[in-house]
Amino acid sequence: MKLLTQKQSKELDLITLNTFDIKGIQLMENAGKCISKIFVNNFCKIDNPRIAIVCGKGNNGGDGFASAIFLHSKKYHPQIFCICSLDELSHDSQHFANQCIDLGISIQFSCINLIDDLKYDYIIDGLLGTGVSSPVKEKLWPWVSKMNKSEGKIISIDIPSGLHADNGIATPEGVQADYTITMGYPKIGLNMRDGPSLSGEIHIADIGFPDKSVNYVAGLKWNLLVEKEISCLLKPLNIDTNKYKQGKVLIIAGSKGMTGAAALCAFGAFRVGAGLVISAAPQSINDIYEKKITEAMTLNCEDDDKGYFLLKNYEEISKKIDWADVVIIGPGIGQNTQTLNLVKKIINKCTKPIVIDADGLRVFDKNGELFNKIKVPYVITPHYGEMSRILDIDSQILKDNFTSIIDNFMDSFKGVLVAKNAPSCTLFRNNVFINSSGNPGLSTAGTGDILAGMIGGFIAQGIDTEDASKLAVYIHGKAADNYVKNNGMRGMIASDILNKIPSVLSKYEN
Repeated sequence: MKLLTQKQSKELDLITLNTFDIKGIQLMENAGKCISKIFVNNFCKIDNPRIAIVCGKGNNGGDGFASAIFLHSKKYHPQIFCICSLDELSHDSQHFANQCIDLGISIQFSCINLIDDLKYDYIIDGLLGTGVSSPVKEKLWPWVSKMNKSEGKIISIDIPSGLHADNGIATPEGVQADYTITMGYPKIGLNMRDGPSLSGEIHIADIGFPDKSVNYVAGLKWNLLVEKEISCLLKPLNIDTNKYKQGKVLIIAGSKGMTGAAALCAFGAFRVGAGLVISAAPQSINDIYEKKITEAMTLNCEDDDKGYFLLKNYEEISKKIDWADVVIIGPGIGQNTQTLNLVKKIINKCTKPIVIDADGLRVFDKNGELFNKIKVPYVITPHYGEMSRILDIDSQILKDNFTSIIDNFMDSFKGVLVAKNAPSCTLFRNNVFINSSGNPGLSTAGTGDILAGMIGGFIAQGIDTEDASKLAVYIHGKAADNYVKNNGMRGMIASDILNKIPSVLSKYEN
């Protein structure tokens, strides 16, 4: 499903106007028709409902005025509250506001100070649209608060007021919609951070954007990754397959105190169907690996009793790289200089697809040019903190401006980026897939190690790096969703996800 950024939404309007000669007033009229139709057909469940429409001064409010006209034609009697005067409305909004006046629809203008509660059955939220770029102005807080405190059902136009169309953050508060009717294409913010909890049930309104118009929009192509798009990526197992054909995974992970990362990564690879796993282990703690990962083999790496990998381990590890179908490096390896020098050498010389996770990403901190030295298909899996170190920017700046920053980053990045946001995004070349599965329970130690193992396990089975990443991210989230159906989010631990992966995969194997 295609999604748009805030900038792309504005650009689509201009393209429709300038390239396809469709007027803004026509789009607003179409929006009004769609809002009223969807409201009548899907939401309105009572006779003679009390309907309030809250309109701001921009085009979002204009859509509210237009919807009032069509609700009036259906014998409904909406009450419009407009926060500004008629003269302050945008040009197109004035057109429909004047029609409302001519039809005798009740409108209260310049009612910025709302005193009474909104005692209505339905409230159509046209206060703010996709143009929100900063915290909601203080004078509008009462409107957001009153809508949220109302007992009526709230229908937001395009996006809940106060929710940022890109980052999905609502500051200090956003309208808590029961339904959102979004125009043309859903906005990214509906699916990011606060978006899913504020948007309610999302309905897409076809307001007349030409089919080809979205192809003219610049920037990354944003999509929502849904089940039907990953169900075709898994093929049934061949009757004569064996552990060698199912893929060989080499994992370089773990150190003293963090052997669990290596174990979870190995199990992640096994759970998605990898046939063989070798986990490299610092020799002084190899016995822990042997006990924790009974299904995997281990590669003893002389560590001078340090408990972490040393640069001299490269020769023995490189021999196993020749054996492997994929290499996973980074989970729990620590930050020792010798270890990071080993990571850098492996990355530079690796001849097999590689998944780089966790501490392995530290070699790229303020050193993005190192990506250009990688000669094989590769995947990196940073969370916000790790990505901010790579880009050398504050993590909050990255969160607030993710779409624009990542657009610039992908201009020169040749690998697959799995950005572990809320939700995770998989990026490759010009495409972005925002994951639709998963929940906050994934915010616990070890879940990222499992994800790295899953990505590597799928690559080992011959799935390309982009599809393997999308597939792993979706299945990972779905396993967490299935767990919390019968258990609390707070109590979920990483191994709970491992136990759910086989049942999730079974749905797609036949």
